[in-house]
Amino acid sequence: MTGVALAAGLDQTLPIPAETRFEVQKVADGVYAAIRTEPAGLMFDANSVFIVNDQDVVVVDTNITPSSARASLAALRKITSKPVSHIINTHWHDDHIIGNQVYREAFPDVQVIGQATTKEDLPTVGAANRKQLVDLGPLMVTQLRISVEQQKSMTGAVLTEEERVSYTSDANAAERYFAEVHSFQIVLPTIAVSDRLTLTRGRRTIEVRFLGRAHTGADLVVHLPAERVLVAGDLVVSPIPLVGSTSHPLEFGAVLEQLIGLSPAVIIPGHGPVLRDDAYVRQEVRLLASIKQQVEAAVARGETLEETRKSVDLEPMRKLFAGDSQLKSFVFNNYVTGSGVTAAYRDATARR
Repeated sequence: MTGVALAAGLDQTLPIPAETRFEVQKVADGVYAAIRTEPAGLMFDANSVFIVNDQDVVVVDTNITPSSARASLAALRKITSKPVSHIINTHWHDDHIIGNQVYREAFPDVQVIGQATTKEDLPTVGAANRKQLVDLGPLMVTQLRISVEQQKSMTGAVLTEEERVSYTSDANAAERYFAEVHSFQIVLPTIAVSDRLTLTRGRRTIEVRFLGRAHTGADLVVHLPAERVLVAGDLVVSPIPLVGSTSHPLEFGAVLEQLIGLSPAVIIPGHGPVLRDDAYVRQEVRLLASIKQQVEAAVARGETLEETRKSVDLEPMRKLFAGDSQLKSFVFNNYVTGSGVTAAYRDATARR
């Protein structure tokens, strides 16, 4: 496997079995990112981060299934035998929290850090989202399989090779999720962060910060100021931002501006490769500014949601992120033009 190019002296990718579907990259002294290698699509497993300190390890995000988390833990064990003292969940979506149970089984005293509202969100909207995926997901898998078999994309066009690979990956990932969902044990945070928490682990300082509502109402970022490393969770996702149904697009851009203000040299996204500058994040800010301006204007004109969906024009942004890719355009239309605009409309009308 080849890793993303890193800073001088840190270009390391650790060999792990191909079936684990991620590669471990060292991004700073004692800081490793387990970057997922699945193609872009509709199903996601999260990047995890291992922060190896003098006496312990802090893990950021723990994957979408127990088996996926066990693979991550096995990779961590190849790096160090130190115990995991803390888990930090950047937010409450399943792909970032389900593996908590695996780490708790291995390290019974582990502390779980989450944003303050997570204890309310996980048993309510989190459980509802999980039920919806379990109820409707098998139909999605069937549609993906049929699309591949008939060589026709979900939009009705001729299936591209990029779509074939993505649809197959998504279907396989969804089936793995459904096979394990009944074994899920939801582990709630034991430490809640309302604004900011500083962990001092030996010589390392780890800042856990809530910058505001963005991808969800409960996003945390993890900042290593000495190393200039920022773990962004789903505030940053590439190649297509996740401005989904639980997001707050009217506030999202301002949160990203705060993230940029931390001046990180390395940004580890919730999904996608390690970033070495803030160019992509600034591109996200442009997208969210466009959504905010257009949706607020539509609501001011008294438009309904359906009218707003028609009047908001994100085609320049789609081209910016998706280019000529049929697959990426489909993902953009699903997570940005569709659910993202709907979420923005919800928040804009709630303010009136």
